[in-house]
Amino acid sequence: MSLSPLYRFVSYLLIRELEPDDLPKVRHVVDNLPEPYRGDMLSELDRGDAYLRLRVDFTKTLLMYVHLYESVFVDPSGLMCTDVSAEVLRYYAKFGYEPDLRSARVRCGDHLGLELLFAASLMEEGRREAAADFFERHLGRWGPLAGFAIYRSAATSFYKSLGMLVAELIAEGYENLR
Repeated sequence: MSLSPLYRFVSYLLIRELEPDDLPKVRHVVDNLPEPYRGDMLSELDRGDAYLRLRVDFTKTLLMYVHLYESVFVDPSGLMCTDVSAEVLRYYAKFGYEPDLRSARVRCGDHLGLELLFAASLMEEGRREAAADFFERHLGRWGPLAGFAIYRSAATSFYKSLGMLVAELIAEGYENLR
């Protein structure tokens, strides 16, 4: 599987709480992930209480504990929606990318899920140099750290594995583009 569809899949998992109807679709994609991600994520998806456990862990990990905004990770203030966020939006605009913050239900354009979607679209359009530059200036600087923060904060093996997958995918994407 190429990186672009994986970035889109991971982005979806970082932005939205899973609904009961999502579980079979997510399971289908997870079936194709490499180990150890596949086994750890499937063990969580196969539980009878998977929906509730994953929903609670999403809320705690990705909404309360780890704020997945570049500004939180790189701005000295540690705040969301700073000049770092504006810089990311300017970068998007340069390539005609306009994320819908309302439908993504995020506060600022520098959310990890949106940055992954942007990177995926650059790769799909064959804009390798632009994607490499975006990794250099933005996603590669903080995305792996966010993945590790997810791993350390999550209670379920599903979100722990997702955190490690985020870190690995971003590092791999950056390496492939260089």
